[in-house]
Amino acid sequence: MKTMILLFMSCVLLFGAPAFDALREFTNADGTTFMAKAQGNQHLHWIQTQDGDILKYNEETKNFEYAQIKENRLMPSGIKYEKSPLNKAAALQKIDKLDTAELSKLWSERQKAAHERTHPKNSN
Repeated sequence: MKTMILLFMSCVLLFGAPAFDALREFTNADGTTFMAKAQGNQHLHWIQTQDGDILKYNEETKNFEYAQIKENRLMPSGIKYEKSPLNKAAALQKIDKLDTAELSKLWSERQKAAHERTHPKNSN
């Protein structure tokens, strides 16, 4: 019984942990691979390439796509990440590249909202 409780508690802690931010290989649907780091936590997460591109995984296309902020959410843009300079230039002409200041602002808002949910102010 103790083992089951410890296992359950370990699983709960894993779901709330920060992203494993070591450099690792990611694969798009067409088999192309690239190196990047997972960033964020359970409130907001993304993939960041070695050259600073911010990506989100698209469940429908099974590709990592350039991220964009829509309706206060970080979402895939519909434009697949390209690592070759020529293909990347063509892809980036189709979207507005996400500014890291915008991402920082969204990150701060999400962290603040999460903190307020877990630490509500006392109403005395």
